[in-house]
Amino acid sequence: MTARLRRQIVPTCAAALLTLAACGSGDQAAPTVSVAPSSSSSPASSSALSTTPPPSTTTRASVAVTRTTKPPSPTTTKPRPAATDVLTGLKVSSGPMIAVKIDNTKAGLPHFGVSHADIVYVEQVEGGLTRLIVLFRSKLPDEVGPVRSVRSTDAELLSMYGSPGLAFSGGAGGPLERLAATKIVDLSPDAAGDAYWRSDKASGTYNMHVNLAKLAADSTQVTAPKTPGFQFAARDPRLAAAKAASRINVTMISGETGFSWTDGRYVVSRKGEPYADYDGAKVLADNVLVQNVVDEPDGTVDSVGSPSYLSHTVGSGTFTLFRSGKQIAGSWKRAAADQPTSYLDKSGKAVFFAPGRTWVVLAPQSASVTTA
Repeated sequence: MTARLRRQIVPTCAAALLTLAACGSGDQAAPTVSVAPSSSSSPASSSALSTTPPPSTTTRASVAVTRTTKPPSPTTTKPRPAATDVLTGLKVSSGPMIAVKIDNTKAGLPHFGVSHADIVYVEQVEGGLTRLIVLFRSKLPDEVGPVRSVRSTDAELLSMYGSPGLAFSGGAGGPLERLAATKIVDLSPDAAGDAYWRSDKASGTYNMHVNLAKLAADSTQVTAPKTPGFQFAARDPRLAAAKAASRINVTMISGETGFSWTDGRYVVSRKGEPYADYDGAKVLADNVLVQNVVDEPDGTVDSVGSPSYLSHTVGSGTFTLFRSGKQIAGSWKRAAADQPTSYLDKSGKAVFFAPGRTWVVLAPQSASVTTA
């Protein structure tokens, strides 16, 4: 082969190699081809090729982004106030409420169980005398007495408690009819005679006693009481400016009930003699409520012709609450027999009873109240 022919073949081969290189994989860059110049003195070196590898491919790494979410602020929940008993404002009692009609007319007559009462009402009856309506729930003593007869005031008053039991020993036709028209459960000897007996501690009509624990166990109709409307608080800021009253006396013709603030509680008395149970337990109160009411003859008369009275506790009137040796005056209101009573001060705000036992004197328009 002549030198001229060789010079024509070498460029043609180089062009073919460049074309093959361009037909390589499309995923990588084609290598760079260098063609060494031909040398007339060394024919073999005219076809020597050198390749430069493609640059490395760099893959962009994905970056995980973590977003920090601010935790929600904790919810502040106010603790619920502990439930309290509607009668005392103290720890809730689980049992039913039983009211007992108890005599307080005969001088020197011993009482049984009254010192354990949650609430005691003093009501006017015939002849200017008084009787007690004694409410038990926190403790149901196994001996309470002396049990006496029902009155018209009882049906209207006790209806606001729902379906309480009432222990009593008979009564006149009118009061019995009023009682039968309510949801109050009749727990008299005619209905629950096994719980009653005649005590040898007294005689005549003053010796009937009753076992309240047995009454409660035998009765399925008596329910837990509804609130009478008392609102309780250990402290009342109004007391700081309230007028002091260490002695209270309420007179209803011949019935006289007194209270003396002594050693942090009220000592209850009748005609100057402190009440005490037969076992010597003193009768004490944490609240004294003098509730001014209007009474009227109910159509019943006693054996000597004295009319019996109905003291109205449905309606409105005034009151004075005595607690902590102080007194707060206001007005009361009760819309219906099955509704509680509201007790508001002169500015229209509810008054607070001290947690504990309460005595309520239903003072008619003829009563006189003195304090000192």
